[in-house]
Amino acid sequence: MRPNEFSLITKKLALARQNNRCASCGTYIFCLGEAGRAEHQFDEAAQVHHIRHVKFGGSNDVENCVVLFQACHYSAHEGGNYRFGTVMGHESDFPHFRGDADI
Repeated sequence: MRPNEFSLITKKLALARQNNRCASCGTYIFCLGEAGRAEHQFDEAAQVHHIRHVKFGGSNDVENCVVLFQACHYSAHEGGNYRFGTVMGHESDFPHFRGDADI
């Protein structure tokens, strides 16, 4: 595991905290990763995202982890700027972080 990756346990805890919903759009997530792709309306896999990127002091703890569908993950990275993005995220950026937003 690379130093900027979440453990499988952390990913599962984050998804459970979100009540199996994408932290951004609230769509139900059947499984993490590619395994859930077939169940998604637009054939998207669920991916994990650091709210605060490691290069900006973020950790690999569950409180810094959100599970998002690919399109939402793309948006969280300034339209795909995964490597050089500068957006500093906050829990409040993800309405379904705690799984309690209206759907």
